[in-house]
Amino acid sequence: MKVSRVDVSDDELGDPHGKVWQSVASQNFPLVPTPLNGNPAIKKISPFIEKSTDHGTINQVSVASAHNGIALAVHLTWAGEKHDKMVDLDEFVDGAAVMFPLTPNANAFLMGSPTDPVNAWYWKGNLTDQGFDVIAQGYGTSARSRSAHEPIRAAAQHVAGNWHLVMCRALKADDGRANFKPGAATRMAFAVWDGGNQERAGRKSFSGDFIKVDIDP
Repeated sequence: MKVSRVDVSDDELGDPHGKVWQSVASQNFPLVPTPLNGNPAIKKISPFIEKSTDHGTINQVSVASAHNGIALAVHLTWAGEKHDKMVDLDEFVDGAAVMFPLTPNANAFLMGSPTDPVNAWYWKGNLTDQGFDVIAQGYGTSARSRSAHEPIRAAAQHVAGNWHLVMCRALKADDGRANFKPGAATRMAFAVWDGGNQERAGRKSFSGDFIKVDIDP
């Protein structure tokens, strides 16, 4: 997979149905349920979630990525019903995330570690134009923030039974966040939550460990 170089504005890059995404190649990734049962770290956080075996209903996500020399965007598409409202305590919304390693040895399966953390962009279906910036050092350590200085811009549309989501951020960020350099490479992993299946936290579908992604110069 690669991050294609495109000559468009940030607004065009951030439009999930913009023409730019018709010309950028996408790749399908199979998704599997996150392994929770028997995980002591998960059990410590939530014995209920640790016993989960019925999560991971979304089994594939289509991914494309592009940059314009200023910002990098990731476009995700997956099939599923729309759940974007939390009316009651037992209702949850759809969500998606893109994860990047912050060290060469960071592990996507484990959500990083204290010595090898990860950085993720996280979108929830009840949000409008901004995602969360997440730093994790292992299961149960995710710290979410929404920065006005370096926002994760997000735009999503649900059309004909499919979610179309774009998350976008400046190539460069402060220390402690993923940075991207044209002509270099990064790594990504993906996750999707089905709110209609009461998926949240570790109850989700994910793509496994990081894949290498080349960034066009």
